[in-house]
Amino acid sequence: MSLRSTIRTIPFLSFLLVVGTSSGQTSRPFSMSSTGIQAYPNQTSIYQNALANFPAVLSDADVLTIFPEYLGIPFDSFATSANPSPTDPWTVQMTALANAAVATGRPLMMEIVLTRDFPVAKAVNNNGTLQLQTNWAPTCMDFTSSQFASVGTAYVNYADWIAKTFAPKYLVLMIENNLYYVLCGGNTPSWQALVNIERNAYDSLKAQFPSMLVFPSFKLEDLYDQTLTGFDSAEYVAMANLKRDRFGIATYPFGVQVTPGDFANPYQLPSDYLLRVRDRYPAEFPVVITETGWNSSSIAISYNSACYANLVYSDPSFEAAYMDLLIYSGYVGNFDLISWWSDRDLIVSSYSNACVVQATPPSFPECNADPWCIAINNARAQAPNGWSPAFAELAFKVFGTMGLRDYNGNAKPNTLSIWNTFLALPLAH
Repeated sequence: MSLRSTIRTIPFLSFLLVVGTSSGQTSRPFSMSSTGIQAYPNQTSIYQNALANFPAVLSDADVLTIFPEYLGIPFDSFATSANPSPTDPWTVQMTALANAAVATGRPLMMEIVLTRDFPVAKAVNNNGTLQLQTNWAPTCMDFTSSQFASVGTAYVNYADWIAKTFAPKYLVLMIENNLYYVLCGGNTPSWQALVNIERNAYDSLKAQFPSMLVFPSFKLEDLYDQTLTGFDSAEYVAMANLKRDRFGIATYPFGVQVTPGDFANPYQLPSDYLLRVRDRYPAEFPVVITETGWNSSSIAISYNSACYANLVYSDPSFEAAYMDLLIYSGYVGNFDLISWWSDRDLIVSSYSNACVVQATPPSFPECNADPWCIAINNARAQAPNGWSPAFAELAFKVFGTMGLRDYNGNAKPNTLSIWNTFLALPLAH
């Protein structure tokens, strides 16, 4: 029986003992990482790095992953300077984030983004307050247009500043880069211009920080054409000119529809689901799972005054089953790093599969001061261009209960036990 068939017939812990130990495996090939991200219901619907959570994450990870996207990018400042004003509210908040991350003493993985299914927000100094302009550019902005001629320069300067300020071991240069390719017409001149921005940023970073591991990430489900067994070779070839030191994979397979309206569960995932890229292209760089997870609570959303519950296969057993496959894949695929989306649930689980009253912005009086009702309605009210309020609610909840721990930091026994069993092994590299 092969390793790949073994994991489909016995639980992971038995796999580790029977296969790993008997073959002399006493270490793990990959680092393990997570984030301190949570939602702040009394402030905003945007997920933020909870700085107070950073020390707690360290008990569950070798590497701390940081997503600074929620602070936006001050494109206007970086278009003309490599260093924004130190008193700018963006700089103040980003520097505080860097200080908290660096103080942990752990290696960092920074993940930054220019555009994927929509552009990152533009950060603006509004009389000393950080303001985010979410619709400053269209979904498929034309990178060959004079209107956005300064974006490339600004992004290179931004990437350099992030690298200097956070000094990460890993820098994910463009999150889910291929979503622009998929949504905006394929291998167009604009896509090629975006590739050139990535290449220029990579070259600038490697010239200054030659040992830093720099690479974009790709959304695996779109590379697979939103199927469990597919592979878009033309898309992979179009990504060939993106410079990289690793092959970054962002993957959330629970969103794949096996049949229309019927979403995948972990037991339906092929054993090669996370291994297919390097199976087909053995010369590809080692894999880094830049973000992944599975919800332990199902999801409900309000649509046209109706509540649609249990939209995806999510409960503690499914979260643990996906963890099985993830750890197994990292083991046999010799991955470099695996980052689980969140150390703690981002929202309180009881609100994940509940439809709260649809309330009126901006004060949402119908919520009667319920902070999570306000947060969900705030997400609906802030739907980006092209999104319905229902989809904005889905986007808010879809990452909500993927934590190794619940919202208050209590361990999820099934998931965390699998994670910790492997974390306890010494790191091979």
